[in-house]
Amino acid sequence: MDRRGFIKTAAGAVMAAGVTQQALARDQPEQRVKGEPFSFAVIADPHAAEKPKFEPDRLGNHVERFLRCTDHMAALPAPQRPDFALVVGDIHIWELRKHLDRVSVPLHCIAGNHESGKKRKAELRDAFPDDFKVQGESADYYSFTHKGARFVGVCDAGGGGDHIGHLCSEDFGPRGQCEWLESELAQTEAVKVVFSHIPTHPQALDQNMYLALNDAIYFNDLVTLTKPAGLFFGHMHRAMQYTVGQTPVRVVQSCAWNFGDEPLGYDLIRVGPDGLVATTMLMS
Repeated sequence: MDRRGFIKTAAGAVMAAGVTQQALARDQPEQRVKGEPFSFAVIADPHAAEKPKFEPDRLGNHVERFLRCTDHMAALPAPQRPDFALVVGDIHIWELRKHLDRVSVPLHCIAGNHESGKKRKAELRDAFPDDFKVQGESADYYSFTHKGARFVGVCDAGGGGDHIGHLCSEDFGPRGQCEWLESELAQTEAVKVVFSHIPTHPQALDQNMYLALNDAIYFNDLVTLTKPAGLFFGHMHRAMQYTVGQTPVRVVQSCAWNFGDEPLGYDLIRVGPDGLVATTMLMS
């Protein structure tokens, strides 16, 4: 199966209504994991403080929808069970943190446009003090390594709830995120994964809901040059797949609500000898 190929399979375990599967970076052997294989999850746009919309009331409020997904992750058998989950923005941490004691899967978060403003970003840093540091100093972006792979969390949600993304803003800091990102993507790990909230446009066009034009041109050029194994975003409230250079991009559907009657869910990513293989877990 090539990078853009899909396999539709039968219903998955526990609450999964169905899955789609995509092999990522199979044709880039230099990006195959050289350490112990593992899985991680990507979950998008919990919108924990909002009232439910679009989806049936039987799925519960937005916190309950998020917890359905994390409970599903925790119930998966090894080796499918994710070691951690990336939460790619629009979290409403002021509400979700009341329920984090019910989550057994470790979380690594990044701010969305609903976390715009220094106060809300500070709340997110406070909820996850082990992340959000660069060289020991507080930051709104960060990286971590896990079993030989590097995960790079980029802050692209600026002030005022802007739905267009920016890599530089007085709303987050410290200044110098672009130089930091270049350094991160030059590190020695074979597998590098970038996660953020607002996606880059595949052709770096000036469109709403994507990175701003100049940011997208810069970001896409950097990705094309450095060839990370995968990029993961949220923000769109629908699933999308495309490539930037040779790097696969997945925009993950929301676990709270989606446009066009698209079901709720999250992505499960297996990192192993074949590179990255993504499975979309759909919640019934």
